[in-house]
Order: sequence, then structure tokens, then C-alpha cells
Amino acid sequence: MKVIIPATPENLGGPFIVAPADSYELCAEGPTALILRFHELPEGVSWFEAFAFMYAQRQHDPQSVKVMRQATNEEVKLFRVPVWIQGEEVPECCGHPMVFVGQLDDDRIRTERPPGAKLWWHDGASFYVFTCSQCLECKAVGQQF
Repeated sequence: MKVIIPATPENLGGPFIVAPADSYELCAEGPTALILRFHELPEGVSWFEAFAFMYAQRQHDPQSVKVMRQATNEEVKLFRVPVWIQGEEVPECCGHPMVFVGQLDDDRIRTERPPGAKLWWHDGASFYVFTCSQCLECKAVGQQF
């Protein structure tokens, strides 16, 4: 896939910088748009930061996409991209990685331990829900700050 980035966000028509294939990850994709995250910014790109979720659109050539802007929080949720607190932790089922369904964030979670609980959540936490595309089993992963 060829990823082009406008040199400035004010001029989406170019000039463009072509991103090396090893500088980004594809986080999610739809029929006409994608969410990308660059772990290394290509030389000449300074209008967004590394690791920001970026909204990109497919071009006339189906193998080419253009970065348009930073993705909104709503787009990240819509495209079902997990925003990990501690690091990626995708469970497996039926021999395959499970499919991310959604994320629940809570910065006001109950901090008092329920009666009989040995451990309990503290501070803010996020819960990541997954399903198996083979057997429809569901699993959740919890992470906290």
C-alpha cells in the first residue's frame, strides 16, 4: 500500500511525502477510509506526532491512500481501534487472534474492594471486549493506569 502525506495540512493537494512501508501500521480499514498510526514520521512531516491515530482516504488507485488529518476520538471508536493503556494484549481463541468489538473506559471505577475479593481495580481502567470469529466466544481484557 502506498501512503502519501501532504507536506502541510493546509494544502491537501500536495506536495506529498511518501511514507516508507515500515514507518506505519494499519489499525483499521473501511471501504473508503483507514486509520493509520506512524511509529516513525517520514522525513519532512512535522504537522502531527508519532503514534497519533491518523485518518486516511483511499485514492483512485486502490493501493494508494492519502493521510487527511488526525482521527477524532469518535472515528477511533467507529473503526474499532483499541487504545491500549499498557500495551497490546489481544486474546486468542480457536487458534486465531480474537476480533476487537469495543472498549469501555472508566476513570471513576469503584475503588473499594468488594467483600471477599483478593484483588481489585484501582485508578482509571479500560476494558477491551473481543469475540471469536469462529465460535463467537467473548473475552474481555482489563488494563489500568
